[in-house]
Amino acid sequence: MNWKQKAWRAAALTVLLGIVPGPAATAGGTAGPASFVDPTAELPQSGNVELSDRVYVAPFVRLSAKDGHVIRIGNRANVQDNALLDAAEHDIVLGDRAIVAHGAQVRSTRPAMIAVQTQRPEYSNPGIQALESYMTAHPGELHWGAVPAFIGFNAAVDGAVISDGSMVMHLAKVSPGVTLRSGVKVKEGKWLRTQEEADNPTLGKVEYIGTGDIEFMTDVVEVNTQLAAGYAQLAWEHASFVRGINYNPGRIPGNEQRTLPAVGGVRTQQPDTGPYRFRIIGNVQIADLAGVRDGVSLRADEGPLIRIGAHGRFLGGNTFHALKSTRIYAGRGVVLEPGALVHGGRGPHLKGETWTEIGDETVIGAGAVVFRSKLGKGVRVGARSLVMDSVLPDGTVVPEGEIWIEGRRKYSAE
Repeated sequence: MNWKQKAWRAAALTVLLGIVPGPAATAGGTAGPASFVDPTAELPQSGNVELSDRVYVAPFVRLSAKDGHVIRIGNRANVQDNALLDAAEHDIVLGDRAIVAHGAQVRSTRPAMIAVQTQRPEYSNPGIQALESYMTAHPGELHWGAVPAFIGFNAAVDGAVISDGSMVMHLAKVSPGVTLRSGVKVKEGKWLRTQEEADNPTLGKVEYIGTGDIEFMTDVVEVNTQLAAGYAQLAWEHASFVRGINYNPGRIPGNEQRTLPAVGGVRTQQPDTGPYRFRIIGNVQIADLAGVRDGVSLRADEGPLIRIGAHGRFLGGNTFHALKSTRIYAGRGVVLEPGALVHGGRGPHLKGETWTEIGDETVIGAGAVVFRSKLGKGVRVGARSLVMDSVLPDGTVVPEGEIWIEGRRKYSAE
C-alpha cells in the first residue's frame, strides 16, 4: 500500500483547504487520485494521519492520534459524518476500501485494523463463497486485498480486527482482541466480547454476509470515491464552496447537478454559519435554521433531496443522508437528540420505494438510528435504538436500547 504520510502541519493544511494534494476530478467526471477531508473534520495536534488516494473524510469526523500513534487510511476508504477514530493507545489502520459509517467509533485499546488483508484467507465459509461468486460475476471489480469492510451507523470497534469482506452492523460493538473473519457480519446491536462469539453463528451474534451485503458495500465505496473527487473539484474552484451551507458536487447518478440548499424557500449559499458550526449540502429544503446546532450534517450529495419542516431541532452531532436516488422527508417539529441520525434508502414499504419519512413532532433519542423507514406523527424512538426497514404508526414508542426491524421489536441492544 502506497501511503502519503501527513504529519500535523500538512494535515492542518488539508483541513484549511479541504483537499489532499493530487488531481481533482477530470473534466469528464472520472475520479482521479485526489482525496478530500471536509474542513469541519478535526485532526490530531500530535501523532500522524496518513492518507492514501481517493479517500473521503466527511463533515465533523474526529481523528485523534496521541503519543506518536498513527491513523492510516487506505485507498478508496471513507470515514463518514461524525465518526471517530481515536488512536490514543495504539495505531488504527483502515485498509483499502474500508468503510467507517456515520457516527461509528474506532478506538485503540489494542491495535485496530479494518480491511487490511492482502490475500485470500486460508479458511472458507458461506460468506466467503458469496464474495468469490460476486468476484467471478463482476471481474475486475473486487479482488482479495481490495475487498471492503464495513462499520455501521453508531457502531463501535475497540482494538479489534475487522477482516476484508466483513461487517459490523448498526449499533453493534466489537471488543479488544476479537477478530471478525471475512464473510461474517455482526448483527445489529449485538456485542462481540469473545472470539467464540465472533466465530460461532449458533450463538446468535453473527451471521454470514450475502450478495446484497456485498453490493451495498461496493456501492458505498464507489459513491464515496466519486464524492472525494467531486468535493476536491469544488475546493479547487473556490475554498468557500466546501463550507457551511453550500453546493453538492453533482455527478452522482440520480443527483447529477450541483444545487444550493433552500432555507425558508430561498436558495442559500452561506459558508459562515455563525455561532453554530454545521454543514447543509445540496438540495436540502429546510424551513428554518433556528434549531440547528453544532456538528449537524444534512447532506443531499448522494440522495437527491432532503426536505425538513418548520421548527425542527437538531441538538448536535446529527446526520441526515440518503443512498443513491432516495430521499428523506421530515415533518414539523421533529427533534433529533445528540448523536441521532436518519439515513434514507430503498424498500417496498416506503412511499415510491424511495422516501424515508419522519412524521410531525417525532423525537429520535440520543445515539438512535432510523434507516429506510417511515415513522408516523408523534413517534418516540428511545436513545441508542435502531429502527430499520420499518413502518411505525402514529404515536409508536420504541423504548431505549431496542432493535426494531420490519416494524417489530427483535431484541434489546447489548
